[in-house]
Amino acid sequence: MGMLVEQYISQACLVSAITGILAALVGIFIGLYFFRDIALYNIGTWIVPAWISSNFANIFALLLSITFLVVATSLTYYIFMSIPQVQANVRSSLINQSLPHTTAYLYALSRGGGLNLLDIMRSITENYHIYGAAAEEIGYIVKDMDCYGTDLLTALEKATIRTPSQKFKDFIEGLESIVASGGDITAYLKAKNDQYRLTATKEQKIFFETLGVLAEVYISAFVAGPLFLITILVVLGLVNSGSIAILNFIIYIVIPISTVIFVLLLSSITGENANFQNIYVREKKLDVFSHVRIRAGPENEDELRKKMRFYENFIKVRNTVFHPFHFLKSRPSYVFAISLPLALLYLLFTVQDYINSFNLTAFKTINTAKLAVIDDHVFMALLILFVPFVIFDEIRNHRVKQIESHIPEFLKNLASINEAGIMLVDAIEMSTKLKIGVLHAEVKRLVNDLSWGTKIDDALKKFEYRIRTDMTRRIITLIIKANEATSDIKSVLTIAAHDADVQKQLKKERNAEMFVYVFIIYIAFMVFLFIVYILAAYFLPAMPSGTNDIQAGMPLISEFDLEAYTMLFFHAAMIQGFCSGIVAGKMGSGKVYSGLKHSLLMMSIAYIIFTMFI
Repeated sequence: MGMLVEQYISQACLVSAITGILAALVGIFIGLYFFRDIALYNIGTWIVPAWISSNFANIFALLLSITFLVVATSLTYYIFMSIPQVQANVRSSLINQSLPHTTAYLYALSRGGGLNLLDIMRSITENYHIYGAAAEEIGYIVKDMDCYGTDLLTALEKATIRTPSQKFKDFIEGLESIVASGGDITAYLKAKNDQYRLTATKEQKIFFETLGVLAEVYISAFVAGPLFLITILVVLGLVNSGSIAILNFIIYIVIPISTVIFVLLLSSITGENANFQNIYVREKKLDVFSHVRIRAGPENEDELRKKMRFYENFIKVRNTVFHPFHFLKSRPSYVFAISLPLALLYLLFTVQDYINSFNLTAFKTINTAKLAVIDDHVFMALLILFVPFVIFDEIRNHRVKQIESHIPEFLKNLASINEAGIMLVDAIEMSTKLKIGVLHAEVKRLVNDLSWGTKIDDALKKFEYRIRTDMTRRIITLIIKANEATSDIKSVLTIAAHDADVQKQLKKERNAEMFVYVFIIYIAFMVFLFIVYILAAYFLPAMPSGTNDIQAGMPLISEFDLEAYTMLFFHAAMIQGFCSGIVAGKMGSGKVYSGLKHSLLMMSIAYIIFTMFI
C-alpha cells in the first residue's frame, strides 16, 4: 500500500476522529434544530424534573452528538482497518486467476531447455502486464535477487510470507523444495500446470455458484425490493401525497446507486480485463551507433525528414477518413467522437424550446406533458449515442470469438509442421494453405512481413497487435521468447496449443452458464415492467381524480395527479431497464460496456409499452 503499518494506523485514527467530530456537530444541529420546541414533562408514571424539561433540546442534542461521535468514529476506523484485508482478497483472486497461464509460460520455457529458472522468471517479469498478478509476484522475487542480493531460496521464502494467495504460496513452497533438493524443475512445473488445468474447471463451477447467488440477491434486493416499495407507496399515495417524494428518492437515487454498488461487488469477484498497452507501436530512437562517423547528407535532409513524417501522418488520417468502418471496428470507443456531438446537437435543436418554458426554480410546477415530450427526445439521443458503439463493439467481439476459436488449431498445425523438421518461418507460410478461418488474412500479412525481411519476432509482435486479444497476447509472447531462447520450438507450440484449447473450452462453458443468468435478469426486468404497467394502465386510472369523484367514507387525497404518477412509472421502467442491462453485461462478459446492448433493448421495450399501450 506504499506506507508503514504505523503510518496507516495513524492515518486511520486521524480520519476517524475528524469524521466523529463532524458527525457530532451534525447531531448537535439535528437536536437543536428539530427538537428546540419540544418540552418533556413526564414519561409514564415518572415526572420529569423541571431542569430536564426546560433543557430537553440541549440534553437530547448532547446525547445525539455523543451517539453520532461514537458510531461515526467506530465505523470509520473499522472501514479503514478492513481496507487492507479487502485489497488482499482481491489481490489473491487476481493471482489465482493468472496462475495457470503463468505456470504454462514457465513450463514451456523450461521444457525448451534454453533458459535456467532465474532467466525464465526474469522473462515473465518483463511481461507482467500480459500474464497478470502472478507474474508480478514473481517479479518481486526477481527484485529481491537483483536489487538486494538475496539468494534464490531466501527470495522464494520471502515470497511465501508476502503473497496473499494460498495457491501461489503452495506453488512457491513446492518450487523452493525442488530447488533446494536439486530435483527436476521441469517435471514439477509440468505437474503444477496439469494440476491447475484440472482445478480450473472446478474453480469455474464454484464461480458460477457464487454468481448464481449474486444473481438471486440482485433480483431480490434490487428488482423485487424496489418494486415492492413502489407498489406500497402508490397505495399510500392515495391517502397521503407525501409518499411521492419517497417514490422519487427510490427511483432516481436508490436504484442507480444500488446498481453501482452491485457492479462494484461483481468487479471484485470477476475482475476487469487489463487494458491493452501499446508497447509495440512506440517509436524508439536508437543510439547504439552514435559513435560511428557518417557522411554528411544533403543540405535539405531535415526538411525531407519532416516531409516524410508529414506524409506518414497524412496516410494515417487518409486511411481513417476513407476507411472509417475498418478503423471503428478495431476501436469501437472512437465512435463516440461522432455519436456524442450528434446526440448533443439533436438535444439542442429539439429540447431547447421546452427547457426555456420551464420554471426550474419551482420543480413542482413543471408541466408533465412537456416533460414527457422531453423524455422522448432524451431517449432518441441515447439511441444516437450508444447504438453505433454497440454495433461496432459487437462486430469486434464476433471477430475476436472467431479468432480465438481458430487459434488452437493454428498452433497445432504449426507444431505438427515444425515437428517434421521445418523451421518456424516456413511453417507459418505453409499454414496459410490450411483451413484457419478468419485467421487466414492476418497470417497472410504475417507471411508478407517475413518475406519483406522483417525479423520473426517483430512480425509476430505486429501480428499480435493487429489481433489484440487476451489469448493471442499470452501465446505470441510465449512463442517469441521461446524462439529467442531455444531451438525446441515444437514443445512450446504444443504446450501453447493445449493451453489455448483449455482456455477456449473454459470460455465456452462460461458463456453457456452466463447466458442463463442474463436470461434471469431479463425475466426479472419483464416482471418489473409488467407490474409497473398494470399500475399505470389499470390501477391508477381507476382511482378518483378529484373531490367530486370521492365517495363518502373514502379517505383519499382531494387531488390525485395521474399524469405525474404515469410519468414516474415510465422513468422507473427506463432507469431499471438501463441498470438491469448494465448488470446483465457485467455478469455475462465481465465488462460494463457490454451491457449497453441489453440496456438499450430493455429501455426500448419499456418505451414501446408506455407509448403505445398507455
